Amino acid sequence: MKETSPVHIFDANIFLTGIDFNIIEGMVYTTPSIIEEVKALRYEEKNRIILNRIFVAIESKKLLIKTPNEEFIETVKKTSKKTGDFKALSAADKELIALSLELIQNQVRNVIVYSNDYSVENVCSELNIPYSPLFKEGIEKKIKWEVYCPSCYTIQSPEDLYKVCENCGSKLKRRPKK
Repeated sequence: MKETSPVHIFDANIFLTGIDFNIIEGMVYTTPSIIEEVKALRYEEKNRIILNRIFVAIESKKLLIKTPNEEFIETVKKTSKKTGDFKALSAADKELIALSLELIQNQVRNVIVYSNDYSVENVCSELNIPYSPLFKEGIEKKIKWEVYCPSCYTIQSPEDLYKVCENCGSKLKRRPKK
């Protein structure tokens, strides 16, 4: 691969757009858990063509499937807790960001994450990882989230997002910090 060739990291939602990534210049990477999201039974019938494209790309070595090292996953977990995106990101999302971080740390040039997920974009922004959405607008600035109770207005731990408030029993939500 040429040193200037781009390295594209695809999230599941990019595969699900039906994009023909086989004609994209440069390499495409993703993680095993992202492929599993695309294979999910609820998409199985709809995604037969997408899955065929993925398998052809894997066979032709255009698409590389890689699991990131645990140290990079831990960095992403810490950062996502700091930004308040921890609970909004799936384990697959965290692995995807970790993979891009690992590639950058290993001095792979021109790495860019493609995702239509605002939380993925927000954590990438915090970690200075280049990212881009496809077919929609991305985030305009970094956001620090806080978890709060919409009834009693208490601020909660980021890990408690979507849980129930111990004070009043309302479902916890998140909002940008002021």
